[in-house]
Amino acid sequence: MKHMKTIASGFLLLVISCNSSSLKVNKIKESTTVLTKIKQMEWVIGKWEHISRDRSLYEIWTKTNDTVYSGRSFMIANNDTVFSESISLELKNNELFYIPTVSDQNNAKPIAFKFISIENTEIIFENKEHDFPQRIIYKNPEYDSLYARVEGNDNSKFRKEEFFMKRSRQ
Repeated sequence: MKHMKTIASGFLLLVISCNSSSLKVNKIKESTTVLTKIKQMEWVIGKWEHISRDRSLYEIWTKTNDTVYSGRSFMIANNDTVFSESISLELKNNELFYIPTVSDQNNAKPIAFKFISIENTEIIFENKEHDFPQRIIYKNPEYDSLYARVEGNDNSKFRKEEFFMKRSRQ
């Protein structure tokens, strides 16, 4: 009987030990998965531009650290900056967020859009509570191409704006 208790105790310790190791492995996998979300956006780092006759659009991204990428976007028309925003792509509490701040909108406060999906090279962020847009989509269709789209309901009508940019050579 004493021998049976020793075997049972040993088995119990083995189960507890395995469960503990399994939890550690799950935590590592969870952390890796979260970091993978932002890592899949690493292609955006650099300077992007779309230059046309009447306006120029620029987006510039840098990697602040493993959990934050910082960006800024601005449009110039007739030698005047007509739009600018700062952007942060951040991992917070195991979630990925796209956080733009536009100086003349929302009292210059940031708006968080939560990561909802990634497929191939398209990543989608969403904030259903925001007036417009409710979704922000980034895609890297080719190595030197950036496609961005903002979409959602605007005064009860669906609206989308698309932006095509190429990696700057400068």
